[in-house]
Amino acid sequence: MSNERRKNLGDSAISGVNIVPVIDLCLVLLVILLVVSPMLEKPPVEVKLPEAQTKSEKENNISVTVAPDGRLAVNTDLVERAKLGNVLRVLLLEQGTDTVVIIRADKEVLYGELTDLLKIVKDAGALRISLGTIQTKAAT
Repeated sequence: MSNERRKNLGDSAISGVNIVPVIDLCLVLLVILLVVSPMLEKPPVEVKLPEAQTKSEKENNISVTVAPDGRLAVNTDLVERAKLGNVLRVLLLEQGTDTVVIIRADKEVLYGELTDLLKIVKDAGALRISLGTIQTKAAT
């Protein structure tokens, strides 16, 4: 009987699970992920973006400045929000509708206020609108 018992235990006992194939599969999937992931960053539509240029000469621009507390200024004059459209319309008629209107907003100004301001400037007849930024120095 002891021989039969040994045979049964020897046949049914599992000494360990072989995980090498699982590790191989995981490594292959990792390599595939690393190869494919840069392709996923591309936008679905290919576009050629224009190059940004800064001009050193001073153009005849209109500058609209927005403070964090909501105060507005056109060039060097303080303007109420209700009168901003009319003031811009007059300046654009004097200087031409192709004049660049530069919106200079403090970084604390809310995004919703900027979209409202863009709508006012566009409704006043501005064809060229730009957002003012601080130019950073190129790395040397």
